[in-house]
Amino acid sequence: MGLNNLPDIVTPKQLAEFLQISETTVKRALKSNELKGFKVGRDWRIEKERVLDWIKK
Repeated sequence: MGLNNLPDIVTPKQLAEFLQISETTVKRALKSNELKGFKVGRDWRIEKERVLDWIKK
C-alpha cells in the first residue's frame, strides 16, 4: 500500500491508520507546525502534498 493510495485530503485519524502511527503523533506534528494542515471548524485536515513533505524530512 503506497502513498498513491492516500486520498488527496485526510484527517489525522486516517493518516495515523495509513502510516501505522498514533493519532497523537500526527496531532502533535500539526500543532508544532512540523506537519502543515488546516482546520475545518475544530477538525484538522491534511493535504497529501504536505504528508509527502513531512515524510521526506
